[in-house]
Amino acid sequence: MKTLKVLLMSMTTLCIFGCEGAKEKSIAGVYVTAFKQEFSIVKDTLIIQHFNGQSKSYQVERRTGFRRIEHGNIGPMEYKQSRWMATFNHDGFTLQETVFGRQIYFKPDFKSLSFGATYQKMQ
Repeated sequence: MKTLKVLLMSMTTLCIFGCEGAKEKSIAGVYVTAFKQEFSIVKDTLIIQHFNGQSKSYQVERRTGFRRIEHGNIGPMEYKQSRWMATFNHDGFTLQETVFGRQIYFKPDFKSLSFGATYQKMQ
């Protein structure tokens, strides 16, 4: 009976730590959003890649394509790209970048995030 209790406690502990690691790994992926404003049409992509498991570091790459709207005319597609490193905070479901203070907020299911707009996970 004592062996069964120890085995059951071991399995429970293993499951808890295993599930927590799975949540952190599941934030990696491609997130997209698109929207139209008065002066532009925007398609934005965030690519989040696991960088270092020990420090919970991630590389975030943002690719933005936009068209300016001037006097009712839609201009050609323009592109911007930026990369930065961020640390995942599991308690607040956030990726935090310290140089510019960027914060990405994940929904509890990790299928969408908020970074000024709502992004949906593609991969």
